[in-house]
Amino acid sequence: MRPEPLHPEIECFTKSADHLDAVSAYASLSLSECISNALAWQPIWLKLLFLARGGLARLMRLKHPSSRPGQPLRPEEVSFHPGDNLAFFTVSAGKDDAFLVLSAEDTHLVGHLIVEVDPTDTGPGHRFRIITAVHYRRWTGRLYFNIIRPFHHLIMHRLIAAASRPDQPAR
Repeated sequence: MRPEPLHPEIECFTKSADHLDAVSAYASLSLSECISNALAWQPIWLKLLFLARGGLARLMRLKHPSSRPGQPLRPEEVSFHPGDNLAFFTVSAGKDDAFLVLSAEDTHLVGHLIVEVDPTDTGPGHRFRIITAVHYRRWTGRLYFNIIRPFHHLIMHRLIAAASRPDQPAR
């Protein structure tokens, strides 16, 4: 079953996706805190996977961003303005305390990382959801994504856990 976005404004990023998945967690955080935690999460094994991705990118003649920025983003530095950069993503759409769409493009695919807060949740915390929407541009996009897919699922489950953890170190 394909996850439906909770906010109609982001449906255009998920509607015709070739791959769509979602993970969610509850937390007593703001959306900016959740995004800041997600972008600050950099375990050593993820850095090693990112280095391995660089080798695959060279073989497939794809762009490979140098790395995530060394200095973590503070929640007040999270931008919701289209065109701004966060790590190696570009902000495509955003609405404070509702959702943020981050995009990464290359010749083979376009990937959207969507972080949203459930607007119907009335509990003590909020349900955060991270959606991945991938649009293949060429056959190499399908090949590339199928190679990284097992790692993608592992990363997304760990990412939502890190993003929703309120005890992140002070930035």
